[in-house]
Amino acid sequence: MAGFLFKLETLEGEPAEPSELSAARPDWRPGDTIHFGQRTLLVVGVRDNEAEQPPVLVVEDTAAGAIGRDR
Repeated sequence: MAGFLFKLETLEGEPAEPSELSAARPDWRPGDTIHFGQRTLLVVGVRDNEAEQPPVLVVEDTAAGAIGRDR
């Protein structure tokens, strides 16, 4: 099965953990969630402005206290 590669970054512009995602769906949007076992990342932005690089999903960890913290 073919997949779509995405880079994952935090709101601060740092690589997220994990730093890449290979997914079957190409159309991630703010508000979508990505599940990694016990962890869930919330997509808060999408950047796709470099044709030579994979799109970037800006994510935030939904762990207790992560969402709604001061930025």
